[in-house]
Parts: sequence; structure tokens; C-alpha cells
Amino acid sequence: MPTLNNLPNELLLLIFQDLDLPSLIAVSCLCKRINAVALAQFVSPHTDFYGIRSTAPSLRFGGSSRLPFNSIAALRLSFSMRCPVGFLSFQFSQGEYVKEMEQVTRLFKTERVLLSLFLHFPGLPALFQPPPSYSPMDCCAAICSLLCHLRCVRCHTLDINNAPEVEYPEGAKFDGPIVNTLKDVTLSRAHFMFSDFFRDWTLSTMMLSPLTQVSLVDVDIRALLPSLSLPSLKKLDIRCPDLHLSRVTPFLSRHPTIGNLMLRVIYDDAFLAPGSLPELKDFSSTVECLSRLLSSPDSMPQLQRVTCYGSIILSTITPPPSSAVQMLFQNVALHDSIAALDVPLSDLNVSEEWLSVTPRYEHLLTGITTLYVDLSMTARTESAVRQRIIESIVLFPEVETLRLFGWPRCEEFARDIKAAYPRLQRIISGLTDISQSIT
Repeated sequence: MPTLNNLPNELLLLIFQDLDLPSLIAVSCLCKRINAVALAQFVSPHTDFYGIRSTAPSLRFGGSSRLPFNSIAALRLSFSMRCPVGFLSFQFSQGEYVKEMEQVTRLFKTERVLLSLFLHFPGLPALFQPPPSYSPMDCCAAICSLLCHLRCVRCHTLDINNAPEVEYPEGAKFDGPIVNTLKDVTLSRAHFMFSDFFRDWTLSTMMLSPLTQVSLVDVDIRALLPSLSLPSLKKLDIRCPDLHLSRVTPFLSRHPTIGNLMLRVIYDDAFLAPGSLPELKDFSSTVECLSRLLSSPDSMPQLQRVTCYGSIILSTITPPPSSAVQMLFQNVALHDSIAALDVPLSDLNVSEEWLSVTPRYEHLLTGITTLYVDLSMTARTESAVRQRIIESIVLFPEVETLRLFGWPRCEEFARDIKAAYPRLQRIISGLTDISQSIT
């Protein structure tokens, strides 16, 4: 009597193609061999930010276009095989995230290596009442259990986003096993990780892991930074609108390995200590923070690229003040190593103020050979704005390469730029070199 387990893989795949997802999940739990074939139907390759395929397969749970959490049982069975899934993303629902965390914890108990974990919790906006099932104490217990078993999977990448409110006994401390395998950590609005209850565990996990990349977004790290030491750190991203620059600079000064830095913090009168950031190549921040740190003496000797962001006011990004950008140019000119500059020329040229500001310092930027321009919607629709952008580009004396972003079909605009600035050797739109097509 033929059975599913006796059929060749090719026939199994034909059968599985006609099954709906619940049936496919049920079938995949029958045995290891069938599980391996069935899982191939909903395991997808992991892609990076640019959509480039990598070798690690991925599974995404939660949300309308993802797998349901009840399919975790099938995945647990697959982990008894030799090749586990390397990339797991969990988007927890607002009403059921405690139960969903319990299922993820059972998955962790398989103790198979997971390269990357993304735990995205629902936000609870102040305008909406929390769901009836929401309990801060229950949530804390579920998170504690999940973190206690996180060490079992020995992951390299951990991303926790939008963690919900938790409650814990006064004076208590989380004593779960420390994770020491992380290389890349992102904590975005994960406020519980820096609470009195979890802070020591978070600090120990970060310090005992060989972290090379850290991203901290909208979290309170004031109590963490003075004690935090990450000797292998290469890339740092801090976007905390309530954090002052002066709280960050001591941390930067004692981490000479940082090569890529992004800061969105409150500007103040902080300076870097002499000799700081000797390996820094790429620095992104607001115009005020950039000017302040670039004016620090004897620091950032290998800096190659500077990116200037607009200011965030009430969740709206506004272009930086024109005079402040000119001051930034003065401070960029202090560093002969800087060859690439990214400033919001498109947004600055929405009005005529940018071209009329005096004094000007573009002429000092003789070391800038690459200029980045993000094209706004206004630049697409208004010819006067595009003309002012061209006039702004011409003011830079030694630019050889122009990189345009945000406007996929801009050959005509690129031709106008080339006509006004004939010394340009390359114009790149997105990731495509269009230099030859516009000649």
C-alpha cells in the first residue's frame, strides 16, 4: 500500500502545491522526511535591505502576509534535521503576544543554532486601550521565559522592536542565563531591556558578546553608557531624541574600533577627547552634532564620508538651517581625509534662501570628490528647485562623482547637471552608473 512516506520527493511536491497552509503544516508534522519537503514550500530565502538574496533561509511569523504561529510545531520538528532555518522573524499580535511568545520559547528549547532573530512586538498607542488579554505581569513572565532560553539558540543577530509594557516585583532583578554569542544587536523602543529589572542582564549580555554592530533607537541608555564597554565594536547607531551628545562622547572616546557612526541626539557643547575615533570612516548625524565633533582637535583622522541629516521636529524632518550647513562646510574642510559628502541639497533648495546665504564655504572643500544628493518630491515637480540644485552642485570645486537617490528615472536632470558641471566624470542614479547613457 503506497503512503506519503513512500512517494518520491517530486510527487510529494506536486501534492503539497495543492494544499492550503493549515493542511500543509499538519502534513509536515508527520515525519522528518515529509517535513523536509513540506517546509520547502514556505521557507523563503533571506534578503537584505536591497533585496539581495543570501544563503540563509528565512521564516517570518505573524501578520497578514506571514506564517501563523501555529506552524511553529512543524518548524520544531524540522530542527531535528541537520540544516535549521537561519533567519527567523516574529511579528507578535496585539492581543495574543503572550501566547505567541510561549510558542517561540518552546522553539528555543530545541537548542538548534539560529543565526538571526527578529522579535517585533505590537505598539500600544496612548490613544487606544490595551486589549483585554494584556497583562504587564503576564508579559514580563513570558519575556523572562523567552530570554532564559535565548542562550540555547546561540544567535548572532538579535533585533527587538516595540516591546510592550512589563511589570515586575520592586527591587527584583532578572537572573536569566547571559547570552554571549551576539555580534549584531538592535534595540528599538525596547524600553524594558533598560529597566531596573533587566538592565544588568542587558549590560552583561552586551559586554560578554563579541558585538561588532549595535543599534539603539528611542531607548533610555543614560544609565547604561558609563559602564558599557564593547572592545570589538565596528558600527554604532544611536537615535535617542532625549539623549544629550555630552553623554555619548565619553563612550565614543573609549571605543577606538568604531568605523561607522550614526547619531541622532540632542546637540550640546560636547567635544571628543584628542585621539578619539582613529578608525572612523563614515559619520552620519545632524548638522549641529557633526560640526561640534568635527571641530574636536586631533580626532577622526581617517574619516572619509560625512552625511548630514535634517532636524526632527514633531516627527517631521526639516532641512537644517542654511547658515549651520555653511559652518559644517568649514569644519569638514579641517579634515583632509573626507572625500564624500552627503547634505540635503534637495530640501535646502526648496526655497531661495540656501543660494543667498553668506558667507559661503564650498570653495574650501577641495577634498570632496563625491557628492550625494537625495532628490525630494518637490525637486521632481518643480523646475526652479531642480535649477537651484544644479547651481548648488556647481559651487563644489572638485567633485568627480555625483550620486543621485530617490528618483529612479533622472537622465534628463543628469544631463542638465553634466552640462553645467562638465568636469563631472561619473553620475550614478541609485546603484546604476548612467554616465555613458547621458552623453
